[in-house]
Amino acid sequence: MLVYYDFETTGLNQFHDNITEYCFIKEKSKEKLSSLVNPQKPIPEIVTKITGITQQMVDNAPIFQDHLQNILQFLSTPNKYTYLVAHNGDNFDFIILREQLKKIGHSIYNIPLKSIDTLMFAKKLYPNINKYSLSNLCKQFGINVLSAHRAESDTIMVKSLLYYMVNDLASILGMTQDYLINNPEHIYNYINSI
Repeated sequence: MLVYYDFETTGLNQFHDNITEYCFIKEKSKEKLSSLVNPQKPIPEIVTKITGITQQMVDNAPIFQDHLQNILQFLSTPNKYTYLVAHNGDNFDFIILREQLKKIGHSIYNIPLKSIDTLMFAKKLYPNINKYSLSNLCKQFGINVLSAHRAESDTIMVKSLLYYMVNDLASILGMTQDYLINNPEHIYNYINSI
């Protein structure tokens, strides 16, 4: 199962910063799970300028631990991997999730998850592009750019970007876009092949 996701955080340090907002969207059912999160630490002014998320917005939100059960249920696929799709997920979002779980005594390795990073996918599929930011790739490919740096809009853009790239990958592999979306292990294997 494919699940698109994005985290907004108090900063760019995956080991010390905390989540302020998340969004997960399932491919098949289009179900969405999103919320603000109390990061239990101040949001720097520069981060508020980038994301628009203020301290007042999160002060009364539940802490991450209180969201955990809903998130784990949402990501659960009996006897199968859930493929989490994010832009720069391998170097940021997946690590954030791993570290947030670790802080509250859980291991991400006990959950059948694999990461599909649209940044790594784009670098492999289109090696000659200058900038691989989510908004730049979306602009370059004619994908609607939503207000960046909010979890839901970034998640929607990630989904659109993945579809665009999977269409090109389908031609390369001699498969259909539909087949690849329903069998994400082929996308995962392409990105991770040498």
